[in-house]
Amino acid sequence: MSRQLSPPDGIEEIEGEIRDVGSEIYEYLQFPDDRTASVNDWMADFGVTGAGNPDRLMCNLAAFNRLLKSTLYQIYQEESEALEPLAETDDIYAELIQAGAETDDEAFSENPLDTLVKGIDAELFAPLLDTRKHVRGLEMPTDAIGELFENLVPPEIRRERGQFRTPRHVGEFMAAWAVTAGDDEVLDPGIGAGVLTACMYDEKQAAPEPSKVTEMWGVDVNALAIVMASAGLKLENGDGSPNFHHSDYMDTFVDGSSTRLDQRNPKRIPEVDAIVANPPYSRSHALDEGRGRYNRILDAEAGVSITGQSPLFAYFFAHSEQFLGQGGRMAFITPSRFFDTVYGETLRAFLLDRFAIQAFVFLDLDTPVFGAADVMPCITLLEKRAIGDDHDTAFIKVDEWPAVETLLAAVDGAMTGETEFGLVNRAAQHELLVENDWRNYVNPEEVDSIPGLTPFRQVADIKRGIATGKNDYFCLTQSEVEEWNLDRSHLARLIRRTSGFKQLEFTDDHWESRREGGDEVWLLYCYDDDEKLRNVEDEALQSYLDHGREIGADKSYLADNRDPWYAVDWRATPDIVATYMSKDGFRFIRNGADIRTLNNLHNITLDGFDDTEVEALLAYLNSSVADEITKRSGRTYARGLHKIEPNELKDVPIIDTRELPRDEAKRLAAAYSDLCEGLDSGQDVEDVSSRLDDTVRDILGLE
Repeated sequence: MSRQLSPPDGIEEIEGEIRDVGSEIYEYLQFPDDRTASVNDWMADFGVTGAGNPDRLMCNLAAFNRLLKSTLYQIYQEESEALEPLAETDDIYAELIQAGAETDDEAFSENPLDTLVKGIDAELFAPLLDTRKHVRGLEMPTDAIGELFENLVPPEIRRERGQFRTPRHVGEFMAAWAVTAGDDEVLDPGIGAGVLTACMYDEKQAAPEPSKVTEMWGVDVNALAIVMASAGLKLENGDGSPNFHHSDYMDTFVDGSSTRLDQRNPKRIPEVDAIVANPPYSRSHALDEGRGRYNRILDAEAGVSITGQSPLFAYFFAHSEQFLGQGGRMAFITPSRFFDTVYGETLRAFLLDRFAIQAFVFLDLDTPVFGAADVMPCITLLEKRAIGDDHDTAFIKVDEWPAVETLLAAVDGAMTGETEFGLVNRAAQHELLVENDWRNYVNPEEVDSIPGLTPFRQVADIKRGIATGKNDYFCLTQSEVEEWNLDRSHLARLIRRTSGFKQLEFTDDHWESRREGGDEVWLLYCYDDDEKLRNVEDEALQSYLDHGREIGADKSYLADNRDPWYAVDWRATPDIVATYMSKDGFRFIRNGADIRTLNNLHNITLDGFDDTEVEALLAYLNSSVADEITKRSGRTYARGLHKIEPNELKDVPIIDTRELPRDEAKRLAAAYSDLCEGLDSGQDVEDVSSRLDDTVRDILGLE
């Protein structure tokens, strides 16, 4: 069973060796019989069952786990005479357990990945023993180990569990602010691959005071994370064993307090000087089973209850306070969504009450901090000390990542206003209001509350476009319609997407141009006088429906829950079509071609507007004033991407142009017409857009 190893010289080769050994494990084991209860539980807890082939993924992770533990063993063996070198014929499983007793490193404790391969012949793992020297040769080992984990585990599983690796440059800044002395006791909850822990230890070693690995504390509910972090730290730094615990962080408790009856696998942690964390971003629905217990824990230890829809990181904020000594510092990187949510009010109130809030650093970078994750990150810097009336909080927006020293200077108050990297603002902490969105402090073009506006929902019906379940089947080109001989009565005009379309009115000419260009401009729309067509008598239509069954168009989740499967949701022809995602500004497009849309566009149907009033409303909606308000009402993600859902759009304040004096409505309508003409002709419309904005601001009394 032994294989000749071709020496890997980087992450790709090491990953290949892990996958090769994982494949041999997969061939060796009999699934599902070789899965123990602990293995099944681990797979369920960490979402592995959602993988395309969960058993193969488990085998790859078991090989990864064995490689890291064997490497960690080798490092300890070189430090201690109590451990013998591992050989290909050794019972490696037993040797690793013995290493745990000798080193007191919890990474060696048996975990379900060990259990899965417990009885496999030792020689199958021989290539991994050879691979250790290449792991030890990696630069920045914690980053490399984290990258290997991300390569092995599908992104949808990591996303569901909120597992995103912190970039090294971000971790270096957080550690540089939080760690103030070489002998600081430091804690990393939700340790992951250990990047933040390594950054903190680097900071400790750079300080004049002596530092020890035993001053490093970390917790993670995933046993593999303890293995990754311990191996990474030992590869990067010195002697001794860190205090990394395999536990739910919410079950940890501080020295001097007692355990609770409902704690599971409780771990004691001393009071620390610094806490630096990238806590899990697990969504609220993933916490339903543990939420009640977590709130009981927080009520007992901190006198606080986190509201119903909170993600896991909100609980980490509150639970961490007990571990931080007086004068200690805490740096968390999380999504910024807690600034505009109901649960965020509870969290913001807690932060105001318990900490001197030093800074919020918003990362609005072109390169996302968390890969493809749609989150707008915020670094929160907190200090546990008394708050005087003269204490202010820095609000920092980072558009381009600066040097660590530059960002530290911005936190400490050495700069305000626009900077080369972004923007710095400051506000007295005692003046911060829980009910406000504090992100407004880094928005230099804040739009104040404007009187005389009304919620969009009061003048319009706003819905998503149509979700088909299989767009390639339900959306057709003109040639496909002719090929299947489909009757117009079973079709609806369609605009499938607006990318590349710069105009603000979609006309018959635009639709016909797309039709002639071969675009999908027809939607299969089986209705008869707004009633679903159930009795199909048209032979051509029946033939196309039979084709749909052949290709599985009737088997999607949406189709399977429709009756009949081919009748997509009914929609009125909208008056206005709105983009729901934007980097350069939301667009509201008049529907002048009797089109319907898919769910990538929002449909707005107005109530009792004449043409002038519709065009006046469109002038407002496409102004910079309305765009700023719409962005505030929606959500902001990484890379400056803005998104608004239908329910959020319903609450956007708009001008009810039916209530305007007629001359003002005509002014707005004329401004909209001028903009449309400029866009249609392809000319530079900067001046025209500026005049439209001026008209809107004048009518709203903003000038």
